[in-house]
Amino acid sequence: MKFKLLSCVFALMVCVSTVSVSVASDDVSFGMPPGWPGATIKTTVVKEILESIGYKVKLVKVSAPIIYESMRVKDTDVFLGAWTPQQNPMLVPAVEAGKIVKVQTHLADAGIGICVSEDAWQAGVKSVGDIKDHADEFGKSIYNIEPGTGMHTSLTTLLKNNVGGLGDWKHVGLTTPMMLAAIESRMAGKEWTVFGCWTPHWMETRMKIHALESIPGAEVMISASTINTITRAGFAKDHPEVQKFLENFVIKASIQSDWINEFGYKKKPAKVAARDWIAANLDMVAKWLEGVKTADGKDAAEVLRVHFAQ
Repeated sequence: MKFKLLSCVFALMVCVSTVSVSVASDDVSFGMPPGWPGATIKTTVVKEILESIGYKVKLVKVSAPIIYESMRVKDTDVFLGAWTPQQNPMLVPAVEAGKIVKVQTHLADAGIGICVSEDAWQAGVKSVGDIKDHADEFGKSIYNIEPGTGMHTSLTTLLKNNVGGLGDWKHVGLTTPMMLAAIESRMAGKEWTVFGCWTPHWMETRMKIHALESIPGAEVMISASTINTITRAGFAKDHPEVQKFLENFVIKASIQSDWINEFGYKKKPAKVAARDWIAANLDMVAKWLEGVKTADGKDAAEVLRVHFAQ
């Protein structure tokens, strides 16, 4: 497949050489793209767990393409936001080159798609093939998240291939918060809106939106997805106890949607939302810590319970 934005992604990757993301060797560094509420709150949950059992965690707040490149050169250790198949153009070559290791599919019931507002749905827009017949109502624009992401690349490919007759439509790529604000504003004004959507996210419960049926060629944008934990090469040897935890860390989309709702929608600080959830779900977290030792060799699950009982 050819991707229109590949050169832009490459340029962003090259820029990592001028961005210092190195951390001390005894720290565990997690890539966390700014503006990704799901990755932010999930990484914060993991950070709070690891720090409660004695490990030092650093957050590397750069875009996904730069995270991949910094992992290639061992400047970033872990990324919890590796969506597939959307990020395969970045992930697969790095795995095949032995630079990145796929540790665990920690969320297997994710998905991306194209959604429309309630008014459009009620008027009969039920599939991607229906969009083109309502160019005026939609302003001939499809909203989506920013360039460099798998979703932006996927929708760009769909438009380039003129799937559903949408080849001349405008692709409005914004940061996630800006995109959500834009579509909420349009829907509040009763304007028809079509946009890239995904689960897990609070949008599926907080907004009156509907996912469109696919048509041939639209599967590049409408697909079941997984979210994976990936590490730089050599991480398991350098941090064996954290590696065990990452192998055990598995959640459902509904859990991440709850996290995003607390953090992204209710605007609770990420650390507060993370700690509140951990304290209320110690049995689940303890399962992630089975066989894991703290930084000073103690049983991690027992230390976690004591820490959150304080």
